[in-house]
Amino acid sequence: MRISGSKSAAGAAPDYAVSAFTQELTDELAREKYRPHAWQTFLSRSWTRSLEDIRESRARTRSFWSWAAIVAAAGAGIILLALKFHSQEQAITALVWWLPWYASAVFFVLTHLGMAENNQGASYHRLLLPNGLSFLRLALAPLILWPCLTIPVNPESGPIFALVLAGLSLSDLLDGWIARRRKLCTRLGSMLDPLADLALLTFLAVGLYLAGAIPGTLLWLLVVRYPLGVIGVIVLYFARGPAPLSPTIIGRTTTFVTNVLLLVIAFKILLPTTWPPSVWIEWSLQCLCFLIAANILYLFYCGFSWAGHRNDPS
Repeated sequence: MRISGSKSAAGAAPDYAVSAFTQELTDELAREKYRPHAWQTFLSRSWTRSLEDIRESRARTRSFWSWAAIVAAAGAGIILLALKFHSQEQAITALVWWLPWYASAVFFVLTHLGMAENNQGASYHRLLLPNGLSFLRLALAPLILWPCLTIPVNPESGPIFALVLAGLSLSDLLDGWIARRRKLCTRLGSMLDPLADLALLTFLAVGLYLAGAIPGTLLWLLVVRYPLGVIGVIVLYFARGPAPLSPTIIGRTTTFVTNVLLLVIAFKILLPTTWPPSVWIEWSLQCLCFLIAANILYLFYCGFSWAGHRNDPS
């Protein structure tokens, strides 16, 4: 991820675009110096706008609830698998952990349905397949930690949960490909897709750490790069304004290598096999730690450079 200038090219659209309504709210927050009453007004107006978006497009809302039902059925299916291959206690634990997350995902997407619009600002009348796949991946991410990677792995359930993990990972490729090929890119998708990727990667990393498959150093590096990175962008957004972001080679390489390596390790646990050799995995984990550390340093450099540029009166 690179922080670039305000324009991607002469006459081109900004690298980072927000709606006029969002810009108005954030500008008002800045003028009020982020006082408590300003945040109260911000949340109140945002909630009112969300309710208006829900009422204005009943077809899109119905489409969303259809996806919510599909996601709920998929989550219930995974928990029933846990009940079959594990203990009742483990299945109940998975359900207790998953239900609040599912409810939060439903609330988040429902209150942002107004962002299901194309580049010209025209709203779609349904959630769209790419956004639905991202919603599916976001809502089911915790079930990767429990019960999919429950240790020790039941030999009978391992291949089944490996298919679950493979399906969620494949949805990451499908939603972007479908959105670009069918020209269904939306502001909702541009926000929902990275959040779903972040959730899946984080829960996968935590599960592998608890299984003793990756070192704590790597887990902390991932926490610094991904979850805290997102928080940093949000803080900068409200403190300095939207930062123009664009992907970089080192960022894409780091993300790709991280995803592939963690998936390989997870499949090695779920599908006991001698390949790849443990020595290869240990060497790859060490290289990944150095790569993520370099990426984190580069992101800090870009952030401070951009903040300094914003503070420069010239």
